[in-house]
Amino acid sequence: MFSFDLGFSDFYKDENVRQLTLQGKLDKLEQATELMKFEEYMNCSVFNKRGPKYPTAEIYAIDFPSDFRASVYLLLGGYYRQAILCLRNWLEIRLTGIYFSFVNPDQKQYEDWKKGKKRAPITKGLITRLFGRAEFHKIDSATGLRLRLINLMAELSAFTHGSILEQYDLQSKTDNVPRFNPQSVDLWFDFALRVFREIVFCYFLTYSQDAFEMSKKDLDILRHYLPEIYQRELQKSAIL
Repeated sequence: MFSFDLGFSDFYKDENVRQLTLQGKLDKLEQATELMKFEEYMNCSVFNKRGPKYPTAEIYAIDFPSDFRASVYLLLGGYYRQAILCLRNWLEIRLTGIYFSFVNPDQKQYEDWKKGKKRAPITKGLITRLFGRAEFHKIDSATGLRLRLINLMAELSAFTHGSILEQYDLQSKTDNVPRFNPQSVDLWFDFALRVFREIVFCYFLTYSQDAFEMSKKDLDILRHYLPEIYQRELQKSAIL
């Protein structure tokens, strides 16, 4: 008789990664849920202000559920490397939306990209193109944004081929099935928070107030997740 057993730890008593993660890292998951909520608020704000066919808004709609949501799902299954790779995709797709909305607003090239007829810049090349805009270039000396983005993209990309597993000890509690690894959850959240912060600031530089149509209460919570250097810039524009 055929046995449909994929070896997921979810099937075994006291080995369910989702349950153990909820028990042991509920605080991280609650914070991740807030990050997800705010990221969706920003995209909905751009959607409402710029229209559904605006590249950032349309890419968000096409991409939903986002790579961040997919990352959480993988995390709860114990697939930590794959969850971190989804964070890389999340960062890159949001920067791609900025590229086609703000840096290269050529509608034909955008339509060709959606159809697979044209490639958009990726990774470091994408970041370089963003800094061709004065808004990004001028703020860099005060915030170090460019280097932050380059380093973050490079760190996330290192997980593509697994060359960094031992450095971060992702597999220490894994054998023949995925296992709950608290250190890996912490690492994942640290990366998720860094990606979130850079997306928020890049949206601020690109869309200003149009990305932050939300309640004062929500903006006060958002402030908590941003570094002081980014808080100050948003305060100057009367967003925070």
